[in-house]
Formats: sequence, C-alpha cells, structure tokens
Amino acid sequence: MKGINKIQFNTEIWKEGKVYVSYAPQFNVSSCGKTAIEAKKNILEAVELFFEETAKMGTISQVLKED
Repeated sequence: MKGINKIQFNTEIWKEGKVYVSYAPQFNVSSCGKTAIEAKKNILEAVELFFEETAKMGTISQVLKED
C-alpha cells in the first residue's frame, strides 16, 4: 500500500420519492440509498471506486489537477 490520501469534496443529498440521492459534483458521481445516511455511505464508496478506476486507467492526474 502506497499510503492514504485524504480528499475533501462536496456532496449533495436530496430525496426523490422514497429514495435519497447523493451526488459529488466535482467528480460527476452519484449514488442513492433508502436513508440519507445510507446515501452518504454509498456516495463515499462510489467516489472511492471512481478513484480506483481512474488510477487504473492512468487518468487520475486529470481528476486531481487544480485550477
């Protein structure tokens, strides 16, 4: 394991019908859950998977570049 990096990002959570939707606009990643807490947990997992996949593709530097 190379190390652990911490990344802060914004999350929007709202209710659509009976489901809570979570969205991380910086990465255009979304998830959902039956509760707001579940939606928050699921967006964290989705963002983690997003970073794993971008690292595998070699495009993570494009995601992390700062303006």
